Amino acid sequence: MADSPPDLPPDPRRSAERARARERLLRLLKHRPRSVAEARRRLRQAGFSPEIVEEVLSEAQAQGGLDDEAFARLWIRDRLQRKPRSRALLAQELRAYGLSDELIEQALTQEMRDEDETEALHRLLEEALARYRGRGLDPATLERRLYAFLRRRGFSPEAIRRELRSLHRP
Repeated sequence: MADSPPDLPPDPRRSAERARARERLLRLLKHRPRSVAEARRRLRQAGFSPEIVEEVLSEAQAQGGLDDEAFARLWIRDRLQRKPRSRALLAQELRAYGLSDELIEQALTQEMRDEDETEALHRLLEEALARYRGRGLDPATLERRLYAFLRRRGFSPEAIRRELRSLHRP
């Protein structure tokens, strides 16, 4: 998009604002990848005009610096490795970053096998059990706490009950 009509000289204030917006976006991306919606929101909060924000975001997308699909795949891989969550909770987190349901489903399908969710549930359950060991909790209280913990991580009641039942098997 041009700064001004071709017969008028470019507006130096507009060019300066665009340069500041680009610099702000680069600082944001330096810390971690961002979704387009998150970058838009952060630039608008910084006081840049909607037109400048859209120009800078379009440039960044064209250059590959902003890519919602890559952001979603990276987010899913990172969460599965560092902070396991259910498929449903991962989708909810990605929606909060402004990603479309279609893009989220595509990324989840590419990055997450059904076994990943089961493994995450099992891993979280083992970690929680280790934290609760030695606290002298009766079995019913322990099971309630484990169930609540895993529900907050987005796992379905059925999957949690199945995993908790497996604890009671010899």
